[in-house]
Amino acid sequence: MGQNLVFGKIAKSELQEMLPEQNDDTLEEFFSYLAWSVICEPGDGFAGLLVKGLGASTTLKTELQNLSSNQVKQALLDSGIPGSELERFGVFEVAHHAARERWRPRLSFNSVKQAISKTQQIKGFMLTPISIGWPEQLGDLGYNAPMALWLRGSQFSIDQLLKSVAVVGSRGATTYGEFATDAIVAALVEKEISIVSGGAYGIDAIAHRCTLALQGNTVAVMAGGVDRFYPSGNAHILKRISETGAVLSEMPPGTVPSKWRFLQRNRLIAALSQSTIVVEANWRSGALNTATHAQSLDREIYAVPGPISSPRSAGTNKLIADGRAQLIVDPADLLERMGLQARVPTQLELSGLGAIEVRVLDAIGFGSLEIAEICSAAGLTRDEARFGLGNLELEGLVARRGNAWAKTQTTL
Repeated sequence: MGQNLVFGKIAKSELQEMLPEQNDDTLEEFFSYLAWSVICEPGDGFAGLLVKGLGASTTLKTELQNLSSNQVKQALLDSGIPGSELERFGVFEVAHHAARERWRPRLSFNSVKQAISKTQQIKGFMLTPISIGWPEQLGDLGYNAPMALWLRGSQFSIDQLLKSVAVVGSRGATTYGEFATDAIVAALVEKEISIVSGGAYGIDAIAHRCTLALQGNTVAVMAGGVDRFYPSGNAHILKRISETGAVLSEMPPGTVPSKWRFLQRNRLIAALSQSTIVVEANWRSGALNTATHAQSLDREIYAVPGPISSPRSAGTNKLIADGRAQLIVDPADLLERMGLQARVPTQLELSGLGAIEVRVLDAIGFGSLEIAEICSAAGLTRDEARFGLGNLELEGLVARRGNAWAKTQTTL
């Protein structure tokens, strides 16, 4: 059990000192959820079964007191968990013995205390299923739901996840994938939809970067601890996300990303979002794993078709061919499929545009450009570009997003 572990004898004052902002009435349960987050690997369904039936604190005590498997099983039956559920993981006693073997090396009070301390040092915070602000959609994961979320996000609000879409894809994005991601994200941000992704290279980074440029909300889900931005090449993007949205993980600080944790991380991306969009994905892309999780959760899946000659689009094309994902024709088509109305300019509005305004609109395309980029693409002076942008803004056809400009809809 580990000599450092004395959970059952921890004074309430010590917990209050560690978690001064936590409600005294729920302090023990909150701390126990954090402890299980440290003890378990992501998606440990057997731990989820016990915690759902007995509560985090009581389940932890059954381990500290080394209750027999029969005693734990009876406690679960008394809690109202059906007997059929107890056999979901095979013979209960065998599954319980194996679980204890997994958990015991991590059953340390110091490990939990260090995780909390590291989070506080980086000005992060923790959420558990009993917290105000816990994303209720994670409950769709059932026994495989996370025990806690460890976050960095000074401006984060749970409201940012009430309307959210996952945008995922290949780490080796093509120019086509970059273009498609920019166009799709711009249309979603215009509708005040938050973008959820995994902070990886390629499509993930493009989705995050475009959202930030448009001053939208974006959340990055990590496969390791949030004390270290990973991958390091995206550290500047993840830092910006933590200042406007959130960088989060179900793993405590100090946890190193691994292949297993990346695959489990994908279930959170799918669960946090109302739908998932796969832009580019090869046959073995982790984005297809995210789509599989979204499908199991009954979430809508959309995919961008690509050339049959491009390995980067082999996965997305297969998703569409198998009927697992809806084909995205363009951003306006996506919004329509999602039940959102894309603003379509009237012919009167279009016929009233002058040559400069038309050139500015053509230059902006489906992305977002700063004024210098508009001048370069359209062959205009800065004064001409400003003139065109001013008129287009008055007509409601473009909007400013920080230092960049984008169309207010994407059918032009």
